[in-house]
Amino acid sequence: MSSRALKDELVRLLVPPTEPWAVPAPDEIARWYGTPLPSDFLWLMERYGPGLVSDYLGILPPVAEGATGEVHGVGPCAIEPMEGWEGIEPEYLVHGGLYGWGCNPDGDGTFWSTTGAPDEWRVVVCRRHHGPSEPAWTRYDCGIVEFLVRTFQGRLPHNPFSGTDLWGNASPTFAREAW
Repeated sequence: MSSRALKDELVRLLVPPTEPWAVPAPDEIARWYGTPLPSDFLWLMERYGPGLVSDYLGILPPVAEGATGEVHGVGPCAIEPMEGWEGIEPEYLVHGGLYGWGCNPDGDGTFWSTTGAPDEWRVVVCRRHHGPSEPAWTRYDCGIVEFLVRTFQGRLPHNPFSGTDLWGNASPTFAREAW
């Protein structure tokens, strides 16, 4: 599916707010982070803004330089290896190897693996609650818009989250949140 078709499908599935969110300029965001953020995420912020999807998945905003870590927002992070957390890739263990962009009440985290150019960053989910034969960490070969569409349609290899609130959800909702 093309980028435009994915965006159209997301708007069809997840009705956006009537008022656009005032996204900082892409060059300003790039200055804050030292890198641009993926263009599909910037589109998502323009169309939806930060908020809660079906009162389950919090999507965080880009935050101003110096505010990373002080307010909730997209930010670079590194993961500490823990026993039983199979699937941790080497790039996840270095600061900036992952950028967190969301979370849910089950303790799952959503990230981008920052390998390659920003539009090549892939979604990574850490499921806090998973079966003994399931990995805690899963990388999906897609960006955030495609990831959301495929989650709502139940078209990923498996439910990416600990809960079932979004998996196969034919009528997800969105509420803007000021994090």
